[in-house]
Amino acid sequence: MDDHTRKWTGLTDKQIIFEKNWLEEQIIDGQETFIFHGTLTYTPTFCRKCGSKNEGQIVKNGTPLTRSQLVPFRGRKTVLHLKRSRFLCRDCGSTFNAQTPLIMENHHLSREWVYKIARELKKNRSRKEIAEDNFVSDVTVMRVLRSFANEFTPNYKYLPKVLCVDEFRSLNASDSPMSFIFMNGQTNQNHRSS
Repeated sequence: MDDHTRKWTGLTDKQIIFEKNWLEEQIIDGQETFIFHGTLTYTPTFCRKCGSKNEGQIVKNGTPLTRSQLVPFRGRKTVLHLKRSRFLCRDCGSTFNAQTPLIMENHHLSREWVYKIARELKKNRSRKEIAEDNFVSDVTVMRVLRSFANEFTPNYKYLPKVLCVDEFRSLNASDSPMSFIFMNGQTNQNHRSS
């Protein structure tokens, strides 16, 4: 695979080596699917478990095949079959797999795919529609939504240095006739309460 094709497909990690016949088309679960075949290998500089510097004690220990889902391409499901080098640390006896920034650790979804789902969640579409367009279940879409929601949960365990408070008459949208709004005077983040 040449550099232009790597950029076009989003597979820009230079540590992934693509085979001669790197693209395959199959029908999986009744869907036409593009399958990219590649190998991920490198020499680690340290053990990911114990942190010891690699001075020859970290050796290759097999190449398991992982399947990662990529962003759909030309309306088809797209999968990356990646042979990842597994490494054994002789200091601590643990093993770990080669990692790429394209795919989140311990996930089968590419980062770009997760960000695409998150962008689509901003639109006024149902989870099922988003799931169908991306060849996943609506439960997976919900998991992506929750993963981003957990990152942006406000911390209510402190008060800001500047606190602005205002009360106002509520309309039918509230249970009580009066409500108040408070705002962080430095960041302009506001919160409403009835």
